[in-house]
Amino acid sequence: METAERLISRLRPVLAAAVEPQAPQPPGEPVVLHAEVLHQMCTADGLMELLDWSRQGLGADPLACMWLGSLRWYRLITGSYPEHAPQPPARPLDQALTQLSRQGGFTARTGSGMTSLRGLSQGQMAYPSAPAQPDSTDSAALLRAVPIGLVPYIDAPMRRSWVRQAIALTHGHPELTQRAEELADLVHRLAGGPPAKVLPEAAAQQQAALTAGLDDDVAAILDRQLRAAAGAGPAAASASAAASAPATTRATASAQFSASSSGDTPIPSARLDASEPTGEPRTIYDVIEELAQNWEEVTRAR
Repeated sequence: METAERLISRLRPVLAAAVEPQAPQPPGEPVVLHAEVLHQMCTADGLMELLDWSRQGLGADPLACMWLGSLRWYRLITGSYPEHAPQPPARPLDQALTQLSRQGGFTARTGSGMTSLRGLSQGQMAYPSAPAQPDSTDSAALLRAVPIGLVPYIDAPMRRSWVRQAIALTHGHPELTQRAEELADLVHRLAGGPPAKVLPEAAAQQQAALTAGLDDDVAAILDRQLRAAAGAGPAAASASAAASAPATTRATASAQFSASSSGDTPIPSARLDASEPTGEPRTIYDVIEELAQNWEEVTRAR
């Protein structure tokens, strides 16, 4: 498989790994997600919008596309856009996430994402030359570097430039920005290679350096995502199973994925009362699956 094809195919398991619970969900309880995991998904959608414009031969500003994705995330978390910000057109992802949240399919962890919300609250697009919060070292912002590392057909300087822009929208401390650049490069290298059951030693050492001193939740999310990027660990296997399952069993596969890290039996609490037009209950994994399918459609070579 070519490097670009591998990168494209790894978005699904990498995003799914971020929502994998640390422990079994109590029956009837919504999936609890770090707010920056949702921000990561909205950033991926912003990148997809950028790549779609490019595929159509139309110019688009990477910073603006990622900013609009972040504004959609802001609205998802707070219920409204920043006072002085534009109101970007809705996209399928933020519509699906909003509906799923209202139906109790997930909830954002209390207090998570506050630094990014504060950085976006002024409603002005920040630049690497004038970042939103240049003194902030909040490590949760690193999660937004992950999907940038999965973008095919761009070189390392452009990838790092996009990372700097993404971080500047809400943060901007030089050390955090450098760490984010290195993380995107590591994700790119792992996802572009053949599947591995464990991280190569050099990659494991780099991961240890990148995650040293990070918030435990963020470090755990990045650990799962890096293993999924490499095609290693239960996260990648479970995500593939959920994605390839027949429509009549996809919700069950999603619930199985939710419990995969603990080895416990599937928990049906991820199922929602509302249904898709097909009658199948929707979960956060269904939303990721749709995003990944659209990503593949937009990024695959014509």
